[in-house]
Amino acid sequence: MKSAVWSTSVAAVSIAVTLIASAPSWAQIYKIVDPVTGAVEYTNQPRKGAVRMNTGDTLSEIPTGNRAGKATAVKVSSTTNLNSGNAVASVDAGTQRTRDGTRRQVLVDELASEEKMLVEARSSFNNGKPLPLADEGVGSPKYIDRVKQIEKTLRHHERNVASLQKELANLKL
Repeated sequence: MKSAVWSTSVAAVSIAVTLIASAPSWAQIYKIVDPVTGAVEYTNQPRKGAVRMNTGDTLSEIPTGNRAGKATAVKVSSTTNLNSGNAVASVDAGTQRTRDGTRRQVLVDELASEEKMLVEARSSFNNGKPLPLADEGVGSPKYIDRVKQIEKTLRHHERNVASLQKELANLKL
């Protein structure tokens, strides 16, 4: 009987210590800047090199961006979603336009790159009859494998181009 009471007390103390020790970790936000890339990461776990954010900072005051020293703050307002009763974060229209413009430019650049690779793949494929390399015969297994790989690459780039064009067509600007 005495050991059951003692083990219950030990368990209660263990739980209390765990709760007390973990309470500050969820209440704090730490900022980590990668010294090599300058990438910024926010976490609730303290790590080596992390800077503890002020307790008065809110998520709307945390700067955005991936480069140290070049971050800008984004205005975030919290409104209530009447359908779900939950608070919803939203950004101002100017910030969203900037994000949409950046997204469009990334997609346009990626599309140009994929179209260039598609042209190169089509040229290599040569309508299913690429020129054999010096150590290949037209019907050799090595040649056939290389033709299959070129065709696979060609189809991959065709799918990527189609997907990027579809994504660009769906953008609202």
